[in-house]
Amino acid sequence: MEIGYYPGCALHGSSNDYERSVRACLSALGVGLRELDDWICCGATAAHSLSHKLAAALPARNLAIAEARRHRGPFGPLSDVFRAVD
Repeated sequence: MEIGYYPGCALHGSSNDYERSVRACLSALGVGLRELDDWICCGATAAHSLSHKLAAALPARNLAIAEARRHRGPFGPLSDVFRAVD
């Protein structure tokens, strides 16, 4: 099975070790990750303090990308990403 994957900014940077762990665990379960094309930062760390509309629009764009590409998911393993999309 393959699911849409939204790594967010941190997993490609400061939390790279966590990303490797997530990928290894899911791989062991037979789950592949397909990263969303052209994703943007969800704004979880700062957007909410700047604008409620921005805090809603940033993750909405990523969800729209996943829907347009018919990704199953998307899966975002970081709690801040999950909270921004929820």
